[in-house]
Amino acid sequence: MPVQAILLKSPECDKVSVFSTNIPVEGRVLSVRRVGLGLWHETAALELAFLRILPTDHSPIEINGRVELVDNARESVKNGVIRGIRSTDTPQGLISSRLKYLPSPHLYPDPVLLGYKLLFPVFPEPEINLESGADMQVQLAEAIDLPADLPATPQIATILDQDGKLRKSLTGLPERTSTKQGKAADVINMVFAGSRADLEHAFQISGWQQSEEISAHTVLRQFYSYLAKSSYATAPMSAQLLAGSKPNLTLEKAFQSNEKRNHLRIWELETTWSTLPLWASAAVRETGATLSIRHKGFIHHVSEDLDEEQQTVLRDLSVVDCVDSVGSFARPALSHLMRNATGELFRTNGSLLVVRLKPCGAGEQVTRSNHRPSLKSGSRAFRYLRRQILTVRSDLWRANCIYALFDLTRRTLGVVRQSSLRRAADTRLRQATTLMPTSEMQTPLLQDVNGPDNIGGSTP
Repeated sequence: MPVQAILLKSPECDKVSVFSTNIPVEGRVLSVRRVGLGLWHETAALELAFLRILPTDHSPIEINGRVELVDNARESVKNGVIRGIRSTDTPQGLISSRLKYLPSPHLYPDPVLLGYKLLFPVFPEPEINLESGADMQVQLAEAIDLPADLPATPQIATILDQDGKLRKSLTGLPERTSTKQGKAADVINMVFAGSRADLEHAFQISGWQQSEEISAHTVLRQFYSYLAKSSYATAPMSAQLLAGSKPNLTLEKAFQSNEKRNHLRIWELETTWSTLPLWASAAVRETGATLSIRHKGFIHHVSEDLDEEQQTVLRDLSVVDCVDSVGSFARPALSHLMRNATGELFRTNGSLLVVRLKPCGAGEQVTRSNHRPSLKSGSRAFRYLRRQILTVRSDLWRANCIYALFDLTRRTLGVVRQSSLRRAADTRLRQATTLMPTSEMQTPLLQDVNGPDNIGGSTP
């Protein structure tokens, strides 16, 4: 079957974007492997190929693109093939299949485990179901011969601060947010200039939603999403403060995974620029979730690269034509390596991205589905039967002392590897702290984000 998409970020030639965003891309499905009842396969698989880019006022350009990453879904990608999850590879699945390892002639030596397996209601959907809203990173398998008459790619205008008023308005802006306990948390890495109505509308039509407040109901719902490996598109965020104030907006963009989301905390500043309100923001991408005993609740693992998240936010707003101009302040005194309140490492070039908003172009809006698929195939009876088949199949292979030893070894090596990476990160952090400038440094004028040393350019 055919697959249709739009280009969110252009590939580059000599560090210059070669296509406009929001142009159609065509592809097709190469192969599909369903789980069905689980008699033959535990996991699903899907292979796509993207074959043509359709620039405006130009003939189609043939490409050979394979999926490298489904950025906001549950699935992983290997060798261009999207691979589905294994439903029994969950916390509750590990408990039921690893609780007893003693050899036994019976499949279920414990009637309690048997009842648990038959009645436990949370069982993730194993099939792949990618609806509108999936962000895919596509790798070109071979170079493209670009036509000479390809239309020039429009560039976002650069904010000019000749009189220094914008820089003055941002003087004294804190560099970090903090928790209620006073721990340094996220980095203030973006500022928006525009009315609250323009700000809310821009994020709404680009697929971002307001998060819910923390309550017993939302915590239980988040716990269910964690066990079911499903989406919770308005999941609550942990409390953070900027100069003692709570955020005015807490926005997030999620798709089919509770573990992966982009989120923003936004505070209105007391100062303005050209009569426009200014909004400080901390943009972070979360890549995984875990239930932490130490932190007494859920914590999310975050992407180390904060500059990449800046570009993701700018990309989403640009595609729906809500950006008037953009620029960046360098902050030389800001450390390039730091930790957040839960010990996760952040890496940044220190820039503060400033985005001036405008009323979004009616003809340039991107249709992003706020509907999150239920990911439930077949009837309840079908899903119940499949759950039992997949559970028995997994236990026949994994619920024994031999596999338990293998699994324990694998997980131990993973912990050792993570500890090694953490020690290396600590070393880099100590070195960066040692090299931090101690004298006060002047902040330069806004840089041209379209220049060769820009932070607003695209990456392949």
